[in-house]
Amino acid sequence: MLIDQLYQQLISMLRDERVVLDAYFREYAGNRFLYVTSPLPPPQLGDYLQEAGERVAAGTVIQPECAYVRTAGMVQVFRYRFLIPGDKKFCCGNLCADCCLFRSNPS
Repeated sequence: MLIDQLYQQLISMLRDERVVLDAYFREYAGNRFLYVTSPLPPPQLGDYLQEAGERVAAGTVIQPECAYVRTAGMVQVFRYRFLIPGDKKFCCGNLCADCCLFRSNPS
């Protein structure tokens, strides 16, 4: 699956760039959490993780979302996910740019 590959590529990128000492994902209640050991403070690390996710997902419509959760000792925890935008399936009448009426092949 493409999403799983993006998560693996993100971990590989973080380890290769040596900004973080260790990084791994855990899943709880359907949400993926990124556990990161890094000397950077949470706001700066969150910005770096967001930018790294954007580089991993470049060329796709998928967007990363990173939210700081907590710090446990040396490990910082972020809720991290790649979001796939949903296609509109109906016309709301507001002439939106992504209106289903403007598509050449309706889905």
